[in-house]
Amino acid sequence: MSGVKLTNAQKSFGGLDVIKGVSLEVPKGEFGVFVGPSGCGKSTLLRMIAGLEDTSAGKIEIGGRDVTTVEPADRGVAMVFQSYALYPHLTVAENMGFSLKLARAPRHEREEKVKEAARILQLSDHLDKKPSALSGGQRQRVAIGRAIVREPKVFLFDEPLSNLDAELRVQMRLELTRLHRQIGATMIYVTHDQVEAMTLADEIFVLRDGRVMQSGRPLTLYDDPDNRFVAGFIGSPSMNFIDCVVSGSDEHGITARGEEGELRAELGGPKPAEGERVVLGVRPEDLVPAETGGVPVTVDVAEELGSNSYLHTRAASGADLIFERRGNRDRLEGQKVHLTAQSDRVFVFLPDGGRLR
Repeated sequence: MSGVKLTNAQKSFGGLDVIKGVSLEVPKGEFGVFVGPSGCGKSTLLRMIAGLEDTSAGKIEIGGRDVTTVEPADRGVAMVFQSYALYPHLTVAENMGFSLKLARAPRHEREEKVKEAARILQLSDHLDKKPSALSGGQRQRVAIGRAIVREPKVFLFDEPLSNLDAELRVQMRLELTRLHRQIGATMIYVTHDQVEAMTLADEIFVLRDGRVMQSGRPLTLYDDPDNRFVAGFIGSPSMNFIDCVVSGSDEHGITARGEEGELRAELGGPKPAEGERVVLGVRPEDLVPAETGGVPVTVDVAEELGSNSYLHTRAASGADLIFERRGNRDRLEGQKVHLTAQSDRVFVFLPDGGRLR
C-alpha cells in the first residue's frame, strides 16, 4: 500500500495542453476522487498515473518512488475500467485469477487469492458461473476482484459505475466504501458525478480545463468553496447564483441588489465598493420563503421527493432559482413567494469567479 504524489504533472497532445501543471497528493490508504465535467482531463490524469499515457513534464511518485517513466506493469497499480472487459468463455474464478495465471503463479496460490477476493466481494457462490449469468453489479465486482488478487499498491477506477442503473450505482458505491475500509488500500477514482465523489471520497480533487480548481474533504468543498466553479459543481441541485450590484456595506458585510431582488451577505475581509458588481450564491436548502423582501419569484415546477421537495422558481428577470422544503407539502405551483436567506449562508463571488470571504 502506497501513496500517490504528482508534482507539476503536464500532458500535451501535439499543440493541445490537456493537463496543465497538476500537483496533488493522495496519502497512503486514502480514497481520492477526481471529479469534473467531461473534457476536464480527469481520465487522462488517471491514465498518466497508471502509465497508459506518457507524462509530458513533471513527476509522478508512487510510494515515494519516481515512476514517471516506469512501464505500467512495474508501477504496482491495478486499474478498473468503465467496461467490465471479462472473458465470456471463462468462469468468474478464471476471470479473477487470469492475471495470476499469466504471471505463472502456483495454482494453490491463485485459488487462495481468488477465494479471498470472492469472499470480500460476496461472489463466493458465483465462482463457477460465466459472466453472462451475472448481473451488471456482479460483473463489476468480478472486474474489481481481478484487481484485488494482484495485491496492487494502488487501485485506479475510471468511472466504473457508469454502465449501471441508478439502484445498482447506489449499491456499488456502498460496496466500494466497505471494500476500501476492509482492505485499507490507496484508491483513486474518476467520475463526473459529484454525488459519487461526495459519498466515496476522503478527499476530492475538482478539475477544470486540466487544472485542479480546489481539493479537500467533501464537506469542506461543499461548505467553503474557493470559487464559483466549485460552488456550482459540488452540490445537487446546484447552488443558485444571482447577479447583483453592491448597494450598501458595513463592518459585518454587504447588501447587494439585482433585478431579482436584494440579499445581505456577511463578509469578514475587505468589502467591495458600493456600485461594484458581485454574484451572490445561495444553496437551495438555505433559501426560505418570507412574507416580503428578499427575491420575489413565481413557483414554476415542484419536484416532490417524499421527505423533501425542490421547487423551481422564476424571478422577474427570468433567472431560475431552486429552493428546498422539508415536511411541508402545500402545493405552490403558480404562486408568488419571496425568498431570503440568513446572511451567513450567502456566498459572495466576483464576476471573474473568485470568492470574497
